[in-house]
Amino acid sequence: MRFTEALHICLVAACLAAAALASWQPLRAEPPPLVFVITGESNSGGLGLNADATAEERAPRQSVLVLDLEAADRRFVPLELGRNNLRKHTRLEDYFDTCHGLENQLANAMAAGRFPAHSQVYLVKTGHGGSTVAQWQPDAASGYWKEFVARTDAARKLLDREPQWVVWMSLGINDAIARTPVDAWQAQMADHVRRIQRQLPGARIMLTEFQSMGYPEINRRIQALAAEIAGVASVDTTGIPLRDGNHWGYAGLKMVADRLIEASFPAR
Repeated sequence: MRFTEALHICLVAACLAAAALASWQPLRAEPPPLVFVITGESNSGGLGLNADATAEERAPRQSVLVLDLEAADRRFVPLELGRNNLRKHTRLEDYFDTCHGLENQLANAMAAGRFPAHSQVYLVKTGHGGSTVAQWQPDAASGYWKEFVARTDAARKLLDREPQWVVWMSLGINDAIARTPVDAWQAQMADHVRRIQRQLPGARIMLTEFQSMGYPEINRRIQALAAEIAGVASVDTTGIPLRDGNHWGYAGLKMVADRLIEASFPAR
């Protein structure tokens, strides 16, 4: 082979190698599934009126898959207000077809691209209206904790790997109304939060405060829990409008959800 031919072959090979190198992109690790768990008392179910929602908000939301609590196999289905967003929530039975909670703004956030690493997120609702922290203890007659475990275990089995759990909890109003001693309430809440952490390893747990309703001592205790337990934060609700004395409505739930998203992903 003549020198010029050999040189030409080498140059062509070098160009091909350079082009291949330029087009190569390192493989990006796929993020774990992102699962939101909304739990607590009636505000975790939600009393936002579906009638106030836009047509887009009332349509099925393919980007948020909610655990269907009425299906025998408890599969994930597209979130749809009035159809599957509020089910199996004690004491909110009269609102199942007409109301929604924090999930509406979660779906709006997905539509706005606030979770760019995820084309879909998952949702499990586990709240019960009128509940106190004592009713969430494992041996409580309510069975609320056992059902929490059953629902989150069902979600886990439907996913191909362990997810990133994000827990939004709203619990404390009913204990304030019942005059539960605040030291006992805080201790039981700490046990409950740590129990959730064991059930959902690596969970980011966000607690709503209740400035918009009042309850200053409960708010202080929630802040203390957030300061005491790693992986826990709390969200101030000052200035958020209410539907009634103890419940956020359509606009208020959107504002609370936005603050929860910001607290759940502080580096975003």
